[in-house]
Amino acid sequence: MFKKPFALLMSIVLPATLVVGCSDSADPASPSPSSTPTASAGTKTSGKYDKELTITVSRAILDATNVKEDLEAKMLKEKFNLVFKAEDYSRNDWPTKTTLLLSTGDGPEFIPYSRDQWKSVEWMSSGFLRPFELDEIKTKLPNYLKIWTDEEWDTVYKSTRFSDGKLYFLPSKRTIPVQTAWQYRKDLFDKYGLKFPKTPDEMLAALKTIKDKTGLIPFVSPGNASSPLWAVSTFFQMFGFPDLLLNWNAYVDPVTKEFHAYPLATDESREMLVFLNKMYKNGLMMKDFATATADQTNKLIAQGNNVVMQTITEPTYNNGLQKAAAPDVNWAWVDNYDHPSNNPQKTIYKKEAYYSFWGPAIKKGTSQEKVDRLLDYLNWAASEEGQLWYTYGKEGVTYEKKDGFPTYLPTMSTPINAQGDKLPTYGINIGLIGLGGFMTLHKAFDETFNKAKLDMSKVIPSKPNYYGPIEPIFQFNEADRKKLVGLETNLNGVRDEYWLKFITGALDPTNDSDWKKFMDAANKAGLPEVVKLRTDAYNKAK
Repeated sequence: MFKKPFALLMSIVLPATLVVGCSDSADPASPSPSSTPTASAGTKTSGKYDKELTITVSRAILDATNVKEDLEAKMLKEKFNLVFKAEDYSRNDWPTKTTLLLSTGDGPEFIPYSRDQWKSVEWMSSGFLRPFELDEIKTKLPNYLKIWTDEEWDTVYKSTRFSDGKLYFLPSKRTIPVQTAWQYRKDLFDKYGLKFPKTPDEMLAALKTIKDKTGLIPFVSPGNASSPLWAVSTFFQMFGFPDLLLNWNAYVDPVTKEFHAYPLATDESREMLVFLNKMYKNGLMMKDFATATADQTNKLIAQGNNVVMQTITEPTYNNGLQKAAAPDVNWAWVDNYDHPSNNPQKTIYKKEAYYSFWGPAIKKGTSQEKVDRLLDYLNWAASEEGQLWYTYGKEGVTYEKKDGFPTYLPTMSTPINAQGDKLPTYGINIGLIGLGGFMTLHKAFDETFNKAKLDMSKVIPSKPNYYGPIEPIFQFNEADRKKLVGLETNLNGVRDEYWLKFITGALDPTNDSDWKKFMDAANKAGLPEVVKLRTDAYNKAK
């Protein structure tokens, strides 16, 4: 367990809190932070926060570093007379540790980021969490509600509510429609007379050439605790699948509008497995992708390995990660943001949902006094002032204003400079997703650092035969939801087991006998029941 004076330090991906999008300025007609139930900047509402409140918090972190100065703790004390007593756990241990604490009644009162794959659905089902009532959101979280249009909020609420119809966490806002595109080591491609590939076969040929010429591992990406297949999910789109399919398990085809209940256990996924097997067999990807840690992956990348990727980070940032090993490194976006595809009539790109399925939650049984204080804090965090603070930190320490525009100090890491301090170094956004920075970034951030993403959000959706996948909305009753969770836990395990065998060559995805072994195991693990449950719930939600 890691204690308070530690914070997240990402060496590959700049904190995810800095890539989710921008928001519009606060509506002048709406209550300002000082007139809503929050404290205004640098002051306290008269008498409202005279009593200091200590609230227990549990956070998941990936890497640890010493905190130079805990600016967040100072801000919480100054504005809200709040003290967060935090217990930090490694990312892999956090779901289990938090579940154990909640089940014994000793769980944290405030959870900054619940996620479905981190057992939060289990917490909802077990009655560990306190729901956010719609009337409560309207009256006590007006700044939060204001960041959504009516259409967005209707979709978000229907997509994230629990089977009892209640909302147990506050989903975070995504406001840039497209944030991810392909990048490549242009220096190497140019050196060996290669163009960025347009098809799976061209991808294999280009990567093999680079490996043969340089000895580098062309593709480096690890799996994670939820599935080792996350390491290869970046190639899903090339075969017509959403890259988030390991989260969704099901999707709606954006062309035919056909619903696919569990496509990774169907014949349509075999072509992708053949491709991945060739990647592995030819040494075009790291051999231990299923078990590699972030540190192992980061070390390989720092040595110059990895020459193609779908990413949200800026090329200059990626250059900084490999500059020491490759002085001439030159990462670049693919021209016109083209995507490789096995079907020129249907190229899939990553279209962001309105929301991310994570956000803050409050433990059931937390006193109303603490709940009210937390709601005040969360409402402030969603205001423009809160967005500025959680995006840039404290003026004079982490940023300065130039012509009225916030700018990170030279000592800070940014999306175009991998070196320097990050906000967690100052106690802000510890655990990657901050205590309050979960909503949206300050508008200045995207105008400064996400110009390419704003551009690709216009270019990619307008390209002929390019489609963003559709995440289906389901309506399960509680009995069916619990049944599905149990079935899919087993089925996903079988899927991962056999996919790894196909990728590594223990089984042959082109061999019908080997494929039958997979399908028999999947059917035994509940595939037919999963398909029926998801199909029925999808039809019910229409």
